[in-house]
Amino acid sequence: MGPAAEAAGTGLDVPLIDLSGWDTDPGAQRAIAARVDAAAATTGVLRVAGHGIPDTIHAGAADAIALFFDRVPAAKLRYRPAEPDLDRGYTPPGPHHAPEAFRVGTRAADFPDRALPAAIYPDNIWPVGLPRFEPQVMAWFDAAQGFARRLTRVFAVALDLPEGFFAPYTGHSIDVLRLDHHARGAPVPADAYGAAGRTDLGLLRVLWSDTPRGLQFGDEQGRWHDVAPDPGTVLVNIGDLLARWTNDRWLSVPHRVVPAADPGGGSAPWRSAALSHGGDFDALVTTLPTCVDADRPDYYEPVTVAGHVAARSGAARWRRIVDPRAAVDT
Repeated sequence: MGPAAEAAGTGLDVPLIDLSGWDTDPGAQRAIAARVDAAAATTGVLRVAGHGIPDTIHAGAADAIALFFDRVPAAKLRYRPAEPDLDRGYTPPGPHHAPEAFRVGTRAADFPDRALPAAIYPDNIWPVGLPRFEPQVMAWFDAAQGFARRLTRVFAVALDLPEGFFAPYTGHSIDVLRLDHHARGAPVPADAYGAAGRTDLGLLRVLWSDTPRGLQFGDEQGRWHDVAPDPGTVLVNIGDLLARWTNDRWLSVPHRVVPAADPGGGSAPWRSAALSHGGDFDALVTTLPTCVDADRPDYYEPVTVAGHVAARSGAARWRRIVDPRAAVDT
């Protein structure tokens, strides 16, 4: 794919799934599940209505993004994590015009009855002097996490499994919320369209944005497609772990943010909140029997969630969980 094709982008037809009747109309469940299965197997991305996250929660997330990211750079940099891959705190803008970000996630302290590894479930880093920030961020985190757990029930039925199949694998799920921000600025440089994008390592990702342009998803042919979040919906994409679990019946596709040009010739702003729902670090994932047949043999060996993330990310803290004897990066 050449730079011109990448820069232009094309619209992706992301199916709309309305979950409103799932809990009240058993007759609608099979139709909803069939639409989910078709979308996950063809685009790997779903546009979901009836998600149950109130507009006030989204508005709070938007306010929190403005509160933190409008600070001067020095005031944000003090909240960078001690380890770059810790998935907590502030990350400044990256290569190819990548947005700056702030992350929070599941902590070991959330499960005092379990000896969860602090390296995988670290404490969050909260900015001082912003009293609304933490409650607004955690309100969105809790709402999105609840929706993600509800969605796994839908996914189970779509995969011809009992509705509660995924619950034992997500009791202390590694969930990370990423707030992304790109301020209005100079024209987008040509190398922004060279960004390779990334997939999500876990089960699924829930994304909200009130910015109409900037998000792109890739396809299996290496082409990039614009996806505009619709008011009242959230976007859900399949993660690497669920693609593996389904024996590649469902697709995990890369995504990226390329700020759009505004009418004045500069780059338009972008802001979003995205929750990655990752599964329990010690859960053993074995290929789903409903996703194996004569035409699709089992492609994968069983693996723990920690083993999957260690292999995919290469991060030292994950390798130490899988094998305590693993060498520590210097």
